[in-house]
Amino acid sequence: MLLFAAILTNCVYAQKGKVILAVFAHPDDEETVGPVLAKYAAEGANVYLMVATDGRYGTAEHAHIPAGDSLVAARKLEIICAAEQLGIHPPILLGLPDQLGVESKYYGGVWQSLDSVHKAFVTAMLTLKPDVVITWGPSGWTGHPDHRLVGDVVTEIFMTRRWHNNPKMYFEEMPTGSMPKDKPIFETVDSSFLTVRISLSAQDLAKGKAGWTCHHSQYTPAVVDMLHSALWNPAKPVAYFRPLVYTGKMKYSLFEE
Repeated sequence: MLLFAAILTNCVYAQKGKVILAVFAHPDDEETVGPVLAKYAAEGANVYLMVATDGRYGTAEHAHIPAGDSLVAARKLEIICAAEQLGIHPPILLGLPDQLGVESKYYGGVWQSLDSVHKAFVTAMLTLKPDVVITWGPSGWTGHPDHRLVGDVVTEIFMTRRWHNNPKMYFEEMPTGSMPKDKPIFETVDSSFLTVRISLSAQDLAKGKAGWTCHHSQYTPAVVDMLHSALWNPAKPVAYFRPLVYTGKMKYSLFEE
């Protein structure tokens, strides 16, 4: 019994002391990878979430919250709730405007917003010293311009230098052919590029769904159910990642060499 307990403890806390930094655009983007963040947090990793925008333009008819400061306040509470449900650290909120200032003349607002993401990401890399960075790939998962811009800046800065402990970067993706043909919700990537595949437990999925339901201003319970079932096969739930450095080798952990 003592031997079994020791093995179980080593398994559960296998990632203790490791650091994951996930960087996304909006205060609900994390739910596309929520079960993975919950999984590694439960295994002892320190999981941090950086959110670039304040979500002020993300109105949904069912919520009856107008665009602007009232929606910003609601979405701030929602992302804090989601982080608590996932068991990760409180979110790092940059508070930039949705659309990253694209309405500004001559893209001045965009330049300023992207510079803010740049500086915040560098600070996080130097202070948190993550072992793993997760962000959007070129498609931004849904093709959303904010997703693409944030992912591009994070990837660019990640590649500007050799960081403290040679961290790994991954883009979360969905394999081509995995989405229902009548519901092409997400952009997809050929499965041969998705060489990091993380198996998830029912508990991981439950935490991810609990985090998703925090975002009341964005989703009804029915939509959460639909999206959750579209992303995760409950019989064999797997999260797919594409490494920044493609080796062709299949891996089953974000920390595996």
